[in-house]
Amino acid sequence: MKTKTVLLVLSVMWQMLVHAQVKLPMLASGEAIPNGNPTGYGRLSVPFYNGHNMGFAAVASSTQKDLFLQGTDGHGRGTYLYLYKGLSPDGIPIFAEPIKIKVPFEDKGDNRGLIVQDKDGQIYGVWAFGATLRYAKFNKKDYSFSELKRINIKGQPRGYSNFGILPLKDGTWQFLFVVGEEGVFSNNKEFPKMITYNAEGFWPYDLRKMGIFGGAAHSLDVAQVNIEQLTELNQALFTIDGFAKLSVGNNSYVLSGTRLGNILFYQLDEKKGRLSPRKFAIGTDGLLLRNPGVHSSPAYFYDSEENQGLITVGEGGLYYYKNTSKIDAKGNLIMEQPKHVLQQNPKLYGGSLVIPSMADWDGDGKLDIISGNSMGFLFFYKNIGTNEQPAFIDPEPLVADGKIIHVQPGYREDIQGPGEARWGYTSPNVIDWDGDGLLDIITGDSRGKFMVYLNIGTKTKPKLDREHTLYLDGLDMYGTWRTRPGVAKLGNRMAYITLDKDDEFHLYWQLDKYNLEDGGKLKMGDKNIRGNKLGGGTVGRAKFEIVDWDGDGIKDLLVGTYGKQSIPDTISGLPIHMKPKRGSTILFMKNKGTDVKPNYEFPKVLKFKGQNISLGGHEIGGCIAAIGGGKTPMNLIVGIETGVFMFYERKDLSW
Repeated sequence: MKTKTVLLVLSVMWQMLVHAQVKLPMLASGEAIPNGNPTGYGRLSVPFYNGHNMGFAAVASSTQKDLFLQGTDGHGRGTYLYLYKGLSPDGIPIFAEPIKIKVPFEDKGDNRGLIVQDKDGQIYGVWAFGATLRYAKFNKKDYSFSELKRINIKGQPRGYSNFGILPLKDGTWQFLFVVGEEGVFSNNKEFPKMITYNAEGFWPYDLRKMGIFGGAAHSLDVAQVNIEQLTELNQALFTIDGFAKLSVGNNSYVLSGTRLGNILFYQLDEKKGRLSPRKFAIGTDGLLLRNPGVHSSPAYFYDSEENQGLITVGEGGLYYYKNTSKIDAKGNLIMEQPKHVLQQNPKLYGGSLVIPSMADWDGDGKLDIISGNSMGFLFFYKNIGTNEQPAFIDPEPLVADGKIIHVQPGYREDIQGPGEARWGYTSPNVIDWDGDGLLDIITGDSRGKFMVYLNIGTKTKPKLDREHTLYLDGLDMYGTWRTRPGVAKLGNRMAYITLDKDDEFHLYWQLDKYNLEDGGKLKMGDKNIRGNKLGGGTVGRAKFEIVDWDGDGIKDLLVGTYGKQSIPDTISGLPIHMKPKRGSTILFMKNKGTDVKPNYEFPKVLKFKGQNISLGGHEIGGCIAAIGGGKTPMNLIVGIETGVFMFYERKDLSW
């Protein structure tokens, strides 16, 4: 008891010291909003939305604690080094800001990479090139790589989708490869007609299962590695995201992440190169752990016997599962529930494809952020600063009816199939929907459902009721997926704008807190306003903000888009025809009609300091916020695919 008290006092003193040394962050127009935690560290902010753990090495640290990450998407493609800085009072690893590392080839995001370090301390980068591997020595003094050398792989029946290289106790290497079963997994038609469910609502193709092949080599400097099948091809659906090695007592084990979040666990016989039958990582409650985000690329962190565990990366950022080093009677590894990995001076981060709405959520007079993300959560970012100089801290997940909100489409409710089961794409808009003086949340999501979370608490202590369906003519409100509905008073009625089943802009009017009536399609002149050029999974995705943007007293539309949208038509629409290059942007659509009878002009791309806002390829969401300098600020906050929030001062925007 005395030891715990001393540790608590030291922790509080340390936090007070750090707090005293850290200044609140400043907003900068055209840049991502910084994390406002008073400690100076917060959730690690990855520069990509899709990527992998490459592994740990001793670069600046004396032991292998410095982390390499690989971004494979166009927005944040590249290799990044995060130097280890220590543990938080809660025992969570903290890393420095990322250093981008140049690799010894043209990186187009197609070459899965790993970092390994041998017993002599030499660090290597290893990358997949088709059916082969290539590797290069890493110079930790100048962060450079030598020329690539090739390793041939023999024994796999077809290509591999992922791989791992694990150090063995005798100094040799265990190579592991993920191989999928053969089968028919789609109808092989061109996008977007490649995806469909049958008349009974089932996915008409096999769900691809994966297995593991492997073999050993005495070093990386070999011409060929011979591999053989180590498991049945039924270990996980869709992907196995990689491999990490750990020890429990004298035994060696392998942990593997998966696309759907389960964490696989195998005992490794180092002498024979064999894996035991599949087991799992489980929580202290005895239930299988499931990574909160999509994918769970693994790397194993070791500081001491007391502080070690699995770090995963996927859509949603990095999570740390502290290892209890206990194995239950069924052979499953027991780990603690995941916590967010930390970083010094991070950007405010909320997982991939964040969609913000600004409101004084807790009634303290300061505007906070409520945001959705691709994982399907709704997060509350409290502002501990002021509206003039806000400081948003690490978010808390919102709870409805006593449970964390986590929208998951599962097997049937995603139009792109069961492989998309973990993407929720929650897109919230905060408003007093039912007129009781409390802020509620209106949402669209990946299910194509349109819901309301009513606030049944108080202004200072909001409490959300369970999600409730909005109805149109007694039927569940329906429209395209992944939209953020626009909601605002137009005249004296509450308006609701989204994309309908034709993927066209549509106005609805509120009847009561659960019911809407049809207000008709929105028009540009006498023409309907189209959302997209293609069909299938490309439809929907628009994020609507109803606001008087040009100050003429009539409410306009700001529309967050994704790069392939074609608004208002398929011939000349934006941003797909945006020059000089298309990209996700915010469109301004001036209302030349009235609030009650809106009619819109051709959309215009918002420009920051004269240049088109272009923020990746996935959809982005924008909202207007009275934060920052000035008497009546009307600035723009945009959530983007890499999980950060861009801040734009109105004076820097044109169209």
